[in-house]
Amino acid sequence: MRPTAWERYWRRWRASDAIETDLTPYRAAVAEVRRLGDGLRDAPDAHLRDAAAALRARAVAGEALEGLLPETFALVCEAAHRTLGLRPFDGQVLAGVALHRGRLVEMPTGEGKTLAAVLPAALHALAGRGAHVLTFNDYLARRDAAWMRPVYEALGLTVGAVQGTMGPDERRAAYAADVTYLTAREAGFDFLRAGLARDPADLVQRPFHYALVDEADALLIDEARVPLVIAGARETSAADPYRIAAVVAALDEGEAWERDEHGRNVHLTDRGTDRVEADLACGNLHDDRNALLLAEVSQALHARALLRRDVDYIVRDDRIALVDEFTGRVVADRRWPDGLQAALEAKEGLPLQPGGRLLGTTTLPHVLAQYPLLAGMTATAQPAADELAALYGLRVVPVPPHRPCVREDLPDLLFTHREAKERALVAEIVGAHARGRPVLVGTGSVEESEHLAAVLAAAGVPCRVLNAKNDEAEAAVIAEAGALGAVTISTNMAGRGTDVRLGGADERDRDAVAALGGLYVIGTNRHESRRIDDQLRGRAGRQGDPGSSRFFVSLEDPLLVRFGIDGLVPPKLRPAPQEEPLDGPGAPALRREVERLQRIVEGQNREIRATLARYSALIEKQRTTLAAWRTSVLTGEDAGGAFEVYAPEAHAAAVARVGKAAVARAERAVTLHQIDAAWTDHLAFVADVREGVHLVGIGGMDPLHTFHKQVAAAFNGLHESIERATADALAAMDLADGEGDGETLRGPAATWTYLVDDRALTALQQTLFGHGSGAFAAGAVVTTWPLLLAWALWRRFAKPRG
Repeated sequence: MRPTAWERYWRRWRASDAIETDLTPYRAAVAEVRRLGDGLRDAPDAHLRDAAAALRARAVAGEALEGLLPETFALVCEAAHRTLGLRPFDGQVLAGVALHRGRLVEMPTGEGKTLAAVLPAALHALAGRGAHVLTFNDYLARRDAAWMRPVYEALGLTVGAVQGTMGPDERRAAYAADVTYLTAREAGFDFLRAGLARDPADLVQRPFHYALVDEADALLIDEARVPLVIAGARETSAADPYRIAAVVAALDEGEAWERDEHGRNVHLTDRGTDRVEADLACGNLHDDRNALLLAEVSQALHARALLRRDVDYIVRDDRIALVDEFTGRVVADRRWPDGLQAALEAKEGLPLQPGGRLLGTTTLPHVLAQYPLLAGMTATAQPAADELAALYGLRVVPVPPHRPCVREDLPDLLFTHREAKERALVAEIVGAHARGRPVLVGTGSVEESEHLAAVLAAAGVPCRVLNAKNDEAEAAVIAEAGALGAVTISTNMAGRGTDVRLGGADERDRDAVAALGGLYVIGTNRHESRRIDDQLRGRAGRQGDPGSSRFFVSLEDPLLVRFGIDGLVPPKLRPAPQEEPLDGPGAPALRREVERLQRIVEGQNREIRATLARYSALIEKQRTTLAAWRTSVLTGEDAGGAFEVYAPEAHAAAVARVGKAAVARAERAVTLHQIDAAWTDHLAFVADVREGVHLVGIGGMDPLHTFHKQVAAAFNGLHESIERATADALAAMDLADGEGDGETLRGPAATWTYLVDDRALTALQQTLFGHGSGAFAAGAVVTTWPLLLAWALWRRFAKPRG
């Protein structure tokens, strides 16, 4: 259905509101920076440091940073020139102004975002509260901190970099620096760990102040729905995942199980249920006594049917390593949720990794919301401008490139079937290689990259492969991807944080490569997000370099089949199979339908993110409330008193035995212990309700409303129950023996952090996405609430290990 004139106007208005196209206010600041910078060119190095110290004193005294911007930026520009031989371009200075003012800057690939980030980071560091530059991975955090360190140090500022392997003392030192480079997930994990600290000395982070997010659309959009988790040890299920995996592996698709229309869910047929019941000799699989077994069979079926080796994950060192769908990289410490991790390990015949009891969880949007000041930069912000404005209040500022982009983005070549596409793709690569032109091919999976490399090898074309299996070689492979005659086959790893130089790392054959047309980027599939496609295109045409890009697409590609291209293309437009790319009268219409399908998928994913945000918002408010109380107890601002209120006689006796100060110390320790235990139990209850709340939809109720109602009710009495539990625990202790500081009150002996992969949405969770704010029905309450309660109970006490 075509949008109405009003809808088109509304979309244009929203886009214009989310994107700033008038750069006049920023250009005025750039002019002032340049004017002041001219006066610094002959100044001695000591003058730069003294001037920076004077600016720091003014900032600490409370002077607004906006007024200090021109002088600070001028100093940074001069320091960068003297230490790195790089003087920021006007576009980089303009980007720095926008970043200081809390904007999301869009800068094309190769325009120097790393140096541009130093300008606002240094300015905000002057206030003495720390500035964080959040990078895409540990390598970039380490690299950028080392690379930009001389600039900061020339101005008397300190620099730190947080790495995932660091211990508490190293992290504390890195956070104490004026500017700290780290990944967003490490900031989130340390934020979660702070919520379990039993002593102020255990904290490693300072209060958050300013964050500048690199590759912002990836972190703020693509990873926004990925929960960060901290867990502690707990008992595992007694069920045998290997036996269940073997039973499920013997089931045939179509007869025993089926997928939904988009391939996001899978379920047993009646015949499949009969087979499982017979093989496991369990009786009725849907009996209450088999509730845990049913869940584990469902997880095993999900692992078998929906998760593909060398696509969604790889096996490395006898462990499952998850591959990020947006970057093609292995994501350290990411797991599938609940029992799905164990089901996948059993499917592959791997040792089962220990499960964990959830101690705390949050998402990147909630972590970033802790920063009073937030900004970001990326090369692909405009397609997501509306969502970025709605979720984070960030307006996009497109910065013109220093040199105009001359890359030629060729129209897609569309084929009727995959074999024809592959033959044309190989012929295109062979032809470019024969001319000596470097080619970078972006594939959709590890499996596809290895298959294409094998086909090219058979055709006599040597190539280098970059995927999740050899990600440690990324820097070396990408460094030579622009060399004369180079052919590089890569997953989406080549799409972000990489810089391909024409002629190779040392640009030895730059002129020859440029004469051949520069880097040729080829995409073998359209992605679910146009931004990912644009990132791949952006590897070519760096800083005005020549280059071109093209996507090879077939109507049998997984994305098009999965989301129903056949349903979008009228029968009269469907061509018969042919070897040549589609180029007749109907070809433009088919290309438009491919683009429309991609927009539809983007809309679905956007709705999923919005729905998950609605479910997580209440939990985050509850976490914030409880965390504020916990912090006041930890720091001693909350003097306690529950012991005296709820057990006055025991309190008086304890004070008489050990003194008021000792009782207060014990009460603080016990209160922290009870807060942590209560929050852990509350998170388990929330997970149970969230996974079972779909049942209320059977009777026409709104799952979101029901979820909020039940979770709010459970939280409302939490404060009082914690205080009563604290008093009861203290009354039962012999404080004379110092039991209040004993082993029973310490935190978990071991904790670990990981990311939960959100692609493993179960059939139960899928129903959360399709409901609005429907009205309640009296009959629905009667018929569905017992089911919901039963579900929550068995999930609570018989939850599979994850």
